[in-house]
Order: sequence, then structure tokens, then C-alpha cells
Amino acid sequence: MADKPAVVLFSHVSNDNSITGAEKLLLFFARELSSYFDCLLVAPQEGKLTRQARHSGIPVELLPIPLVYGMYTPYAGLEEDIRSFQEDREYKELKAWLEQRRPAFIITSTCVHVLPAAAAKSLGIPVVWKISEIITENENTPLSIQVINRFSDQIICISQTAALSFTEEMRASKIALLPPTWDEREVMTGAWSKLRIERRRELRVGPASPLIGYISSFIIWEKGLEHFIHMAILVAQKRPDARFLVIGQPRDKEYFNICKRKVRLEGLSSRFRFESYAESIAETYCAMDVLVVPSLVREGFGMTAMEGLSFGKPVVAYDSGGLGEIMRAVDCSEGLVPRENSEALAERALALLAQPELAATIGARSRGRVIALYGPAAYRERLRGLAEAWLLRWAVPAAAAAPPEPPAGEAAGESAAPGASPQRSPAGRRAAKRRGRLRRKLAGRTAPPRSAKRAKRPRRASRRRRTSRKRRSAAARRR
Repeated sequence: MADKPAVVLFSHVSNDNSITGAEKLLLFFARELSSYFDCLLVAPQEGKLTRQARHSGIPVELLPIPLVYGMYTPYAGLEEDIRSFQEDREYKELKAWLEQRRPAFIITSTCVHVLPAAAAKSLGIPVVWKISEIITENENTPLSIQVINRFSDQIICISQTAALSFTEEMRASKIALLPPTWDEREVMTGAWSKLRIERRRELRVGPASPLIGYISSFIIWEKGLEHFIHMAILVAQKRPDARFLVIGQPRDKEYFNICKRKVRLEGLSSRFRFESYAESIAETYCAMDVLVVPSLVREGFGMTAMEGLSFGKPVVAYDSGGLGEIMRAVDCSEGLVPRENSEALAERALALLAQPELAATIGARSRGRVIALYGPAAYRERLRGLAEAWLLRWAVPAAAAAPPEPPAGEAAGESAAPGASPQRSPAGRRAAKRRGRLRRKLAGRTAPPRSAKRAKRPRRASRRRRTSRKRRSAAARRR
């Protein structure tokens, strides 16, 4: 699309050695949105996200923007603290930068990234707010909801579960759903057998030994590593051949050390493998036989579960918010167990290990359903509807949107002659044509059939021939 409108996407983090689910989502979103808009990614620092964005052809700018963590865990002085942030130098620099850029609209990611939304709204720039998490419920939660409502024109939620945090009125007027997907380039379906063999060889896991996996961007209490270890202890008692893989960067090192000490005290160190990051998710999932997701908080979605299902792996998970939503959506509710019940996790995992053929059938069935509901094709179709609506709503060039200057010599305050229409700039005419095409497409209108156009041409041609003959006759008489 020529002359694509500009959009700025704000990431709240950019981690150096790993990439979180929210960063992955925003990067994939930016790549796909680039088909419709000229996208610029803004991040607080260099990291894996910015490197991958540049590699994908998305320009990056670094702006240190404070985060308002109280939006996730609301408290009584939240709005006062936001006003205090707006007095700081970083906010004023951000606002000046946005005023100079003047994008068609901005997209801010996660509830804690308030300041880009506030700055844009103060300048009259529309705001799309992407929400991937569930805001903590307490007596001050309405404060966070009011801030998001005030500083947004549209809210994009990752799931129905995430949308439930907002009022019914907001869900009806402002909220659209855009569940995540995965990058099909990372799946490498044709190489699964080879990847499984190679990765298990690296892990020193024999071909017949079942491997149960746990993956999280960061090791923190909320992601339930201790529950995974307790499940593993119970499984190991009945399946001496079972092995366990834990992937995640320790964010809370004290908690991580407690978990590792528990493994050591149970005499299971030789059967566990701890890694901080998986460079290739395809290799990692292919090596596993069962994926366990023991999240202790209400997840906005269930990215790890979705990825595991997309690789055809049976998933066992706590029924935590969006995790339960995705598992039920793909008809895998048998893999859900009550939250904080590690005994139920172990029981379900053992049942799958006892029947590998059934586990493979469940995995293959789940893969087909997750592709249909959440695969890249389904994601692109949802995004196309959103992008076309944004183009119609906000992609008006400044030259076309500005009121026309009065003609030279016209008295101040006098209006132009009735019926006179302002002259559009070339950019404005192109934008008008683009909006017209989109409106016709959205309304289901089609251009007149070519046959109808061809039917009119002979009459016009015959008139031209008659006129031409008359002129030649008149010229001959004059000669």
C-alpha cells in the first residue's frame, strides 16, 4: 500500500537475553500491521525485541519511559502518581517527540505503559491500548479501568478473560478481541523427528524416556515452578524413567534456589535439567512428551499452552484465567486441574505417560483445533478487520484534515461562496480514494460488471465515427 499512514507502537520492556510473551506478541503484531501501516517501534532500551524488530525491517527508536506499575496492582493514590509522572522530564520529552512525529495513532502495550497513551491523548492523537494481562482485583481496580478508559480510543484484549476486567459499557463500545498466534516460521513441521532426536541427545534423554517440560520467560513464584517440582516428585516415584526439563530465566533468585534445593534434597538432580532460555522453541517442544503449565495467577491468555498445543503436545495446566479459556476453546478441558493442586497435575501427567498412543492422539487433535482457532491465518483475518477500521477512522493526512485557508483578498471572517468545495492536496485525494475503496469493500459493494461497461462502448464509438464522418464531409465541401 503506497503512502501508508504512520503508527507508533510502544513496548514497555526490551529484555537483553530473553523475550517475554508480551514482547513476542507486540513484535508479531507489528510485523503483520506493517502490511497496512508504516510502523515504528519504541522501546526503553536495546534488547532481543529491538534486534528482532530491526531484522524484520521495523525501525526502532529508544525512549526511556517510566512505567506505572500501580496500574496492575491498583492503589488509592494511583491517579495522583500518574499526574506526578506527567510533570517529569521524561514525559515532557515524550510529548514533544510525539508532537513532532504526529502519527495517525499510537499503540501502547500492557496496562502499566500509561504515559504514551496520556501524551498522545493530550495532543489529540488516537490511542489503541493492547491489554494482555488481567489487572489485579481489589477495591481500587476501578481506578485503573478509569485511566485506561480516559486515555484510549480503542482497547484490544488478548482474551475474553482479560476483557472481563472492564465495564460492560466499555466492552460494548471500545473493546475488540485479538487472541495471539505463533510465528509459523518457527514451527518447522517437516523437521520435527530430527529436532526431537537432536534435542533429546543434547539433554541426554533416551528415546524411551518420557520428558515432561516447564517453560516460562522468567522464573517467579506466580509461574508455579515449585508446584511443577512437587508434581515431578510424585511422578518420579511411579515412573523412574521420567525426566524433567525446566526453562526460564531466574528473576527471583531466592525462590529459584529454593526450588533447586528441593530437587536436590529429593535426590532428583540427575533427572532434572535447568536452562535459562530456549533459543529454538521448535527443538524444545519437539523433545517433550507432556507440557505442564502450573500458573498460580489468572493469566490473560496462555501463550505457553498455545505453543505446546501447536506442536501437538498434550498439555496439563492449572485452570487459571485465560489458560482455562484456551484449553476449553480447543476442547482440551480434560487437561485442566484445579489451581494449586499439584497432586492433580501429577495424576493427569501419569495418565498420559501410561497411554502414549492416547497422548499422541490428544496432541494431534488439539493441534488441529488450535490452528483453526488461533493459527496465523485466523489471526491475520482478525487483524485485517481491525486495520481496515483504523484506516477508515484515523488515517486522514494532516493536509486533508486541515480546514482550507481563505482565498487571497477575502475579508477575515467571510466565508467562501456557497457550495464551494475545498481543494484537496494530492495526499488527500489518494487518502480519499483509499477510504472509498475500503468503504466499498466493507459494505460489500462491487464495481459494475465489465460486460456492462463494454456494452456502452460501441454506442460511444459509433457517435464518434458519425461525428468524424460529418466533419470530413464538411471539410470536403469547403475544399
